[in-house]
Amino acid sequence: MSFIRKKISAYPWPVEVKKPSETKPGEFESSTFIIKFKRLKKSELTKFETEQDFGALKKIIVGWSQIQDEDGKDIPFSEKELKAFSEDVDFVAGVVAAFTDFYQNAQGKN
Repeated sequence: MSFIRKKISAYPWPVEVKKPSETKPGEFESSTFIIKFKRLKKSELTKFETEQDFGALKKIIVGWSQIQDEDGKDIPFSEKELKAFSEDVDFVAGVVAAFTDFYQNAQGKN
């Protein structure tokens, strides 16, 4: 298969977020969803590694699915929603871990 260089590439990737359980003291509960990550240029990736704020998330996330509110309604991807989620340490930790895995798996399988 030929390598095709695309100017902008984005790919869906699973994210697992672990939060302390509200019902089981000392335990965590996991939830999963799909993030659509933008592939960064090498220079962008190096800069991203030093950031972990809203601006950094905005650079790598171009969409998501399987994220719902407490009433079970889908939360559509938007800059406003991403900003709100950027304040959630568990969400950010899960996204950063998934993004790291996204790059490590791609490089490790080549």
